[in-house]
This record gives sequence, structure tokens and C-alpha cells, in this order.
Amino acid sequence: MSFNMSANAKNYFNKLNKESTTGKLQVQFDFYYLCLIAGFIHGKISEHIGDKFIDDFPSTSFFPQRDLIVGLLMAAEIDRNEIDTADRKRIEKLMVGLVKSDSPTHMSENGERLMNQYAQGGFEYIAEKIPSIYNLNTFLVRYYDEIVKTKKK
Repeated sequence: MSFNMSANAKNYFNKLNKESTTGKLQVQFDFYYLCLIAGFIHGKISEHIGDKFIDDFPSTSFFPQRDLIVGLLMAAEIDRNEIDTADRKRIEKLMVGLVKSDSPTHMSENGERLMNQYAQGGFEYIAEKIPSIYNLNTFLVRYYDEIVKTKKK
């Protein structure tokens, strides 16, 4: 499997990157990660996951952090499925279904699919809350205000 991004998400972030006069993000995975975190924070998943843009975590700052990102996926799924953290059997079952230590991403196909669903759900939430911003600095401030600070209760 791979990491996927919808055409709408690519267009949104390419326009932001192209028109920004206050900086640019260098790696498309940076935008994917922003979407992923928004999806995790707000428990948003989408069935529409788009097309492959990369097979594995980029070797930049993301590859060394892949296990932490997979851990965030686990935490988001524990929260979304309302699993009691003391219920070790359910958590173990979830982990077995999402984690695969011998894959490049350390996730099973189901884990990668869910990660892409969270990223797309996060993008849809971002696009709803921040419909059009064309400066990276302004976008990042709005992202923090609209996405991070407003974490679901």
C-alpha cells in the first residue's frame, strides 16, 4: 500500500505553497501530516482517500518518527472506538490489526488504509474551517486556532 492524497487536497496545498510569500513547505508529506493530525484530533475519517503519492515515510524527519505516528493512529482508534485503556485484550486486537513490524511503514494494509482515511478526513475538516488562505504563515496560525485549539470535547 502507500500514502494517498486526494486531488482536492493536492490542489489546495499546491495553491497554498505556490502563492505563499511567507514560506513554503518542501515535502508534500508535510501537508499530509497536517491533514493527518487534524483527522486524529477531531476523529475525522473519510472513505475517499485519493491516489498514491509516496510509498513510505519520507527519509526526512518523518521516517525516524514513524513508530510515534503509528502510535498516534492507535491512540486515535482507541478514542474513536471508545476502547477503555484498561481493556488490554481489545487494545491488543486493535494493535494486531493495525501494526505490522516487518512492513516499511510498520503498519498493516488496514493500518495504512485507516491512516489515509484520517488524512483525508482531516483535509476535509481543514478545507471546511480554512477554505482559502494563500500565505503559509497565516495558514499555520489559522490551523493552530481552528484545528488544534478547538480539539473535540
